[in-house]
Amino acid sequence: MRSVLARALLGSAVALNGLAALLAPAYARSAADTIASAAITPVPVPTPARRPQKSAPPPVPVIRISPVQAQAERLARITGAKSWGYQLNGLSLEEAANSPYDLLVVDATTGLATGKAFTPAEVGFLKHKPDGGRRIVVSYLSVGEAEDYRPDYFTPEYMTEDAPDWLLQENKDWKGNRLIRFCHKGWQQTILGDENGRSLYNSIDPAPLHRLVELGFDGIYLDRVDVYSEITKECPDGAARMVDFIVRLGAQARRRNPHFMVVLQNAEELLAHKAMIGTIDAVAKESLFQGWSGATGDNRAAITLLKKAQAAGRGVFVVDYTANRTKADASVAKIKALGFVPYIAPKDLHELWLPGRNF
Repeated sequence: MRSVLARALLGSAVALNGLAALLAPAYARSAADTIASAAITPVPVPTPARRPQKSAPPPVPVIRISPVQAQAERLARITGAKSWGYQLNGLSLEEAANSPYDLLVVDATTGLATGKAFTPAEVGFLKHKPDGGRRIVVSYLSVGEAEDYRPDYFTPEYMTEDAPDWLLQENKDWKGNRLIRFCHKGWQQTILGDENGRSLYNSIDPAPLHRLVELGFDGIYLDRVDVYSEITKECPDGAARMVDFIVRLGAQARRRNPHFMVVLQNAEELLAHKAMIGTIDAVAKESLFQGWSGATGDNRAAITLLKKAQAAGRGVFVVDYTANRTKADASVAKIKALGFVPYIAPKDLHELWLPGRNF
C-alpha cells in the first residue's frame, strides 16, 4: 500500500516539475518585459497645483422679520437722528468717528482719504459714537450718472464705440460724470446684480447695491434720481419708471437685510407717488435756503413735499452750501424751524464740517 502511494506521489512530483519547466520561460519573458518597460517609460512629472479659483463669498445671513416690523424699526431709528454729516471724499475715519453726528453719509468706494474702498471693519468703526451711542452710517450711490472713477461699472472702454447702450453724454457741470439711461435693463442690472445680488459681469463679486449690504452699511443714500427729468426722450414716462426702479432697489436690498435704509436725495417731486414714500425711510434736500450760487429762490413747493414726507413718518435732512457763517447760522435756524435736520457743508464735500466750528 505504501509502495503504491509512494509511486503516486513520485509521479505527481515529476508532473509538477515538468509543468514548472514549461512555464518558466513564459514567466521569465513577462518579468523581462516588465523590467524593460519600466526602464524606457519616463517617470511622470507631477502637474503643478492649479491656483485657487476665485469663488463667491458665503451668503449674507438673512434676517427673519416681518416687513411691517422691519419698516417700523427703520423709521424709528432714522427719525431719531437729530444731527447728520455728509462727506464724500478725503474722509478721516478717526475724525468721522469722533464727530457728534447721529447719521453719517459717506462714499463706500472712493470716500476715504486713503483712496481705498471701505472694509466691513471700517464701517463698523464708524457706527460707534464718542458717547457710546449707535450711529447710522449710509453710503452714497448715484443711480442716474456713472462716474469715471468707479471701478464697479465704469472702465475706459466705455468711452469708445463699445460703450453700453445705457451710457449717455457727460454732465457739463461735473467732469467725468456721464448721464445714464436709467430705465435701461442693462443699467438696472448693473446696479442691482442678478437675483442673488452678484455682479452682472462675473457672477462672483457683489453688484454695487449688494456690496453696500455686505459691507454692513445701514443703508443707501441715492443721488441723481432726478436724472429722469433730463432724459425724457431716452426714458419716456421717466417719473413712474424711476419710482419703479427705486422700489425694486429697496425690495432687493431688504431681502438680505430688512433693516436696510433707503434715503432719497432731491427729486422730492417723486414723493407725490405713494410707492416712493412707501419705499424710502428718509429724504435729503440740497440747497433749500443756500445753494451753489447763493440764496435759493422760491422753495415753497419743495418744503410742501418735504413736509409730506415728514407727515408720513419719514426723516427729513437738509444740507445747505455756504462758507459764510452768518448765512450758515440763518439756514440752520430756518431748517430747524421746519422740523428738519440741518447740515452745512463745503460745496465739494471734501470736509466734515462741525456744529460750533463751521456753523
